[in-house]
Amino acid sequence: MTSKLTEAMRDNVAGVPAYVSYEGLVAEAGLRRRHRAIVAAGVVLVLVLGVVMAPRLVGWRGQSRPVGAAAGASEALSLPDRVGTPQWGGWSVQRRPLGAASMIFTSENWWYEPVSTGTVAAVSAGTDEYRLLSDGWGTRAGEESILSGDGDLVATPNQLVDLRTGKTRGLPTVGGTEDTFPVAWSRDGDRLAVVGLKGRYVRQWDGSVEAHPATRTVLAVWELAANQLTTVADVDPRTLFYGWLAAFSPDGRMLAYQSGRTVTVVTIGSEGRSQFTVPDDTQLAGKGAWTPDGRGLTLVTQRRCCTGDAYASKWLLRIVDPSSGADLAAKPFAEQAGLVALRLLGWAPDGAAVVARYHPRPGTKVVGFGVEDGITFGGWTEYRTDVVALSGSDIRGLLTGTGEQMHGVDIADEVIASGRTHPGKMPPGGMGPEYRMYLKIAGLVLVGVLVIAGILLTNLIIRRKRRRRRTVGTA
Repeated sequence: MTSKLTEAMRDNVAGVPAYVSYEGLVAEAGLRRRHRAIVAAGVVLVLVLGVVMAPRLVGWRGQSRPVGAAAGASEALSLPDRVGTPQWGGWSVQRRPLGAASMIFTSENWWYEPVSTGTVAAVSAGTDEYRLLSDGWGTRAGEESILSGDGDLVATPNQLVDLRTGKTRGLPTVGGTEDTFPVAWSRDGDRLAVVGLKGRYVRQWDGSVEAHPATRTVLAVWELAANQLTTVADVDPRTLFYGWLAAFSPDGRMLAYQSGRTVTVVTIGSEGRSQFTVPDDTQLAGKGAWTPDGRGLTLVTQRRCCTGDAYASKWLLRIVDPSSGADLAAKPFAEQAGLVALRLLGWAPDGAAVVARYHPRPGTKVVGFGVEDGITFGGWTEYRTDVVALSGSDIRGLLTGTGEQMHGVDIADEVIASGRTHPGKMPPGGMGPEYRMYLKIAGLVLVGVLVIAGILLTNLIIRRKRRRRRTVGTA
């Protein structure tokens, strides 16, 4: 009887958990604190390396100053004679400010997937380095995206980008309208002519923009320093031809603009105004419409002719009196044949007209200014626009794109006035540095996650081993 009772008591005692002493509890608590401290130290180390070292490793921190020379520097006033495809993932202006740009250009087929629609490339005045900026609208350089005369600022729909700092500010809202589009810079960059649109563009849920007939378009002039907006007039939304809509006089005091077939010249800040009517298929020639002395205004006329030509269209520049529209005595320019459009950018020192020439796609029908989507739309315009100087019957090439890499183009007024060009420096190929930076950041984040996971896993393994040792010791 006694032996059976003794065995039963031993079985019951064996099932009772071992008592952990006070010293054991204290030791276990200390071990847990040390493990937590190790994990916390590992996390802090990863964060410190990420904050302090990662920006230097991946190139996140920008340069202390823009890479380009100031536009006022004489050596910077030169136009590259060719441009190429910007790098996919090249530096943005916001990440790496550029300084003054000699030119900007656009094209829709730089990278195919994703397409480059909505991306503007700026080329540094002095180094030919490229920077990218996004307009979000799919604009064409020289039309809805325009470069200031000194090359420091780019105006795009609803925004103004400072190439020296990378900072962006909004364009002012014209009363009673919804979106603001730039149309012309004054030579000194103090004034920007804009058009306010109501009902023209509707942004969809996926970010795309759908175009509709505008219900109202208002022309205004924005004084940048004073942030003052002056309404000029309502203009006909059916003849809103960006790139050929308005032009400031060389001193910036007068603005010429066209609505329908009427050209109006106003004096900014006064009631001075003159008007004249132009023939069909005739527009202000472009941002360089005023002659350098301010006494003439240049028009461009499309003549559909020449049966049998591959593209039966010719373009002619002519200079008229700004107050009456009467032809002025001037050396005539030879007609330019076989072009979709011709746009006047400015005047070279020798008096030659610097123009952008838009070339047609093979087999396309002739279009005019009133065509839907704009006369330079890529459906009938090749992405190989070039810039030449016209002097009488002489044509001098100034700028081309390699392959089909330049569709829209704008050049700083001071660069045009310098009359100088240089061999253009082509951008490097492959993935650009900004996208490589993002990949490095992703790699560092992955390494950090793996390090922290390793610390936690090691800590878990050590704790389990110590728990097993205590269990064996108490047994």
